[in-house]
Amino acid sequence: MGHAEPGLNIGPLAASLEFDPDVAETMTEVGARDERFGVALVGGAARLAVAAWARAVDGDEAGLAGMDSDRAYFLLHPPYKGWQVAHGPTVTQIKVTKLNTETRPTQIPIAGYETEPPLIDVEFRCDGRRRFDEPGQADAAEDETTFVGRLELRLTDSGSWRLYRGWVDTLDDYLGYTFTSRRETLEEYRQRVGASAGPPAPGQPREFLVKAGFTEDDVKFGAEARVLVQAETAPTREEAVELVWPAVWAETRRALGDEDWNPTLRRVVVIELLG
Repeated sequence: MGHAEPGLNIGPLAASLEFDPDVAETMTEVGARDERFGVALVGGAARLAVAAWARAVDGDEAGLAGMDSDRAYFLLHPPYKGWQVAHGPTVTQIKVTKLNTETRPTQIPIAGYETEPPLIDVEFRCDGRRRFDEPGQADAAEDETTFVGRLELRLTDSGSWRLYRGWVDTLDDYLGYTFTSRRETLEEYRQRVGASAGPPAPGQPREFLVKAGFTEDDVKFGAEARVLVQAETAPTREEAVELVWPAVWAETRRALGDEDWNPTLRRVVVIELLG
């Protein structure tokens, strides 16, 4: 587990800040000697960078003024996607995933830069809506969506951290599979337990059907795995994947044999069963 810091509201943000274990260790060791790499400045820079992005989505791009204009544009307009994050995103998670404290030679010199300054990598998640470029897709923009963003900050000669580049995508596209969570319809319930069945009795334990569609691309195999669980609340995306993953492996090996397979999730659906 990485180090976590209580939430702090900066502009539109009210999200907890976490640090990967390696980052926390670096801040403890190096930050004691150089405050630029301590919790206060690293954490504060991460928060301010995410806040700058969120304010830019709402129309105030002053926080992106230090970025290259093309990088700033693509941070707000994901290339080849045909959408932007609509005004009013709610940031739910911020995490510092990388902290380099040394100036290093660049692997491929670009635009005359022969060294790479210290940098911070920040990952954040937020809930919001997409604003599509095509007018005909306006209805889809009404759906609530979870986004994931990655930001890179670099240390300037003045000793401050500056937002250098980043990107934003939907969480589904970032992870490579879709996730939905819903209640079973009454018609689905009747088909499952009998055409004449009535509504479920109150007070019964909550049951959830977790379904995962997956493929094994090396042999062009696709299938669906299912698992039934009882829980007080609907499984989250991460919980659902953990619950259904053994069934994915079992179905893969049942169909293809006990080899070193590499199944890939394509969709995960959580359905709360009625009764």
